[in-house]
Amino acid sequence: MVNQVLSADSHVLEPPDLWTTRMEKKFRDQAPHVVKDFDGRKGDFFVCPPLRPFNPFSLGCAGVAPADQERLAQEGYAACRPGSWDPVERLKDMDFDGLQAEIIYCGYGMSMFGHPDDAFQRDAHRAFNDWIAEYASYAPNRLFPIANISMTDPVEDLKEVERVMKMGFRGIFISNDPAPERRYDNPMWEPFWTAIEEYGLPVNIHILTGQSVTGQVNQANPLIDGVLLMVRSYRTISEMATGGVLDKHPNLKVVSVENDIGWLPGFLKRMDWYSYRFGPRYPQMSKSGGDYWRQQIYSTFQDDEPGMRCRDMLGVTQLMWGSDYPHFDSTFPHSKEAIERNLAGVSEEERELILGGNMVRVYGLEEVFKGRATELAGVK
Repeated sequence: MVNQVLSADSHVLEPPDLWTTRMEKKFRDQAPHVVKDFDGRKGDFFVCPPLRPFNPFSLGCAGVAPADQERLAQEGYAACRPGSWDPVERLKDMDFDGLQAEIIYCGYGMSMFGHPDDAFQRDAHRAFNDWIAEYASYAPNRLFPIANISMTDPVEDLKEVERVMKMGFRGIFISNDPAPERRYDNPMWEPFWTAIEEYGLPVNIHILTGQSVTGQVNQANPLIDGVLLMVRSYRTISEMATGGVLDKHPNLKVVSVENDIGWLPGFLKRMDWYSYRFGPRYPQMSKSGGDYWRQQIYSTFQDDEPGMRCRDMLGVTQLMWGSDYPHFDSTFPHSKEAIERNLAGVSEEERELILGGNMVRVYGLEEVFKGRATELAGVK
């Protein structure tokens, strides 16, 4: 029986003054800041032109029923889980939900990847990295932060990677849809990938982190937009395979975060077929596109029963569960029930991997969770 459940996908909701107090002074007049009620809409809104004003309630309202979200969104931060920005309260929520530790990503900081001023964006990410390092230091064996890296300039971005490594970060968080001129198979990134592979840092690619001012959803049909959120991450990660990045760097670890897994078996089967069909055009690939996913790509999910039923097609060693706390679609405060529903019929050995063992291995947490490191000694 798995005694310690670890979440490989959790977040914060940043405090309202993070960027106005931590960005370089030359950027603070334009820094993201919270405005009460905006353009006739009630609630708290992050404002950071030219990005679209955004009500952060959905990033901190874990456990709120959909029927209540529109009403409570008008209350803004006051209706959010305090654990979103207060580590003391977060640990209380983790204990209540049965979680021992979490990999932690940004909240509103995801929007910063779309800011068109590269220097501004890099400093916004730097400010976030400083803050979340302090947040996680409250419980360093339970809260493991991932650093935002803008992917706008290989030299400057590598400097930030080396800085956050010294601060103890366990991986990097990058855009899931980089600008056309700096896709990740562009040779400009080769020194960057070489360094990341050498450092052993997992590269985390999450929904809704595109390098576009308009974002990745048109908001005309949120139901359809939500279903298709994973497509851009799929393309970006798969380009790293077809462009030869993963072949050149066989020890590079890429994590598909919050893109779920139920859709993957069909996509990978099609990648296998088209790798066969068009293989001669891609001499930089030594294997099928699907095999790169099965061997170098790890995927998180939170509530995905179809994916669990197809886990043998993906490789159990590549799958990690996450609660997505404190977002609106988090399994909190019913993670135990969600886990049992999703992992019904899954063996104890596989549960051990999915609920934490894989996370320990991918993020290099063996010293923190020594028992699991021993149990997983034979896992490659």
